[in-house]
Amino acid sequence: MQSIQNMGKPTFMQAPEVKMEELNNLFFELTQKNCNLKCSHCYIKRNPYKQEKDFIHLDKIKQTLILTKKENLKCIYLTGGEPMLHPDFNTILRLCLKFSNVTVLSNGTLINDKKARFLRKIDDESNFETIYRISLDHYNEQKNDELRGRGSYRKALLAIQSLYKYEFNPIISVVNYYNESREDLFKGFKEMLNKIDFEFEDINLKVIPYFNPAANNFEQVETNEFDKNNLDCSNSRIVSSKGVFCCPVLCNDFRARVGATAESFSKKVYLDTEKCFTCVKHGAKAFSNDWI
Repeated sequence: MQSIQNMGKPTFMQAPEVKMEELNNLFFELTQKNCNLKCSHCYIKRNPYKQEKDFIHLDKIKQTLILTKKENLKCIYLTGGEPMLHPDFNTILRLCLKFSNVTVLSNGTLINDKKARFLRKIDDESNFETIYRISLDHYNEQKNDELRGRGSYRKALLAIQSLYKYEFNPIISVVNYYNESREDLFKGFKEMLNKIDFEFEDINLKVIPYFNPAANNFEQVETNEFDKNNLDCSNSRIVSSKGVFCCPVLCNDFRARVGATAESFSKKVYLDTEKCFTCVKHGAKAFSNDWI
């Protein structure tokens, strides 16, 4: 990628191009801003394109699932905000499970024993699997609650215990705010979760890079220096109430909009934002499950 210097900051003449070969991961943003936590490091809170407290309409989800029925979907992701706050969440979950495996990205605060038992009933009605990714940003309670709010650690832990009790295999989703190695995070969570008899394995940890707004990630990166297949935009799209976008962290940002509906979205995107370079430096898919 070529760049020229302008006032000390790189200006890119041509951003790297990523072309999607097939759609494997379909995200639905059930709500832009509705959430019952106020995490200090939340990328949604700082995103000027995510200011409406809305819910995606059920009909838009139905339409998208029909239009993508012939795609090679490996997983559908329900995200937000907090997706379980959507008034039609249970209906949406049942509907998506008719088409594919479903991953729910939740802070876990709405999941207790009763809710987990109900979610097991929904899962048992389907031939596909529901995966719950619970946000817990550190194995140390104080460090987690400094970011996510007092009591969030214990509520997330209750959700993990409840889901595990009803034979789910929850994933811990960690925004790596403290910039620790994956090895250290895995060791810390394993020691912590073994105390509640949760058999924590490598597959149970999802590390998401911290999209730091103060970081200068615009560095000159040659297009052959990284594997484009390690980026979510290589096989994922996210649908919100405002259209189809190439990346969850850029959802509702006009620079990432690839179409109005799943019928005719672009399969080609350009890496031209700082968030794109955070993903490049991360070296792995930031949002979709690691094994897909």
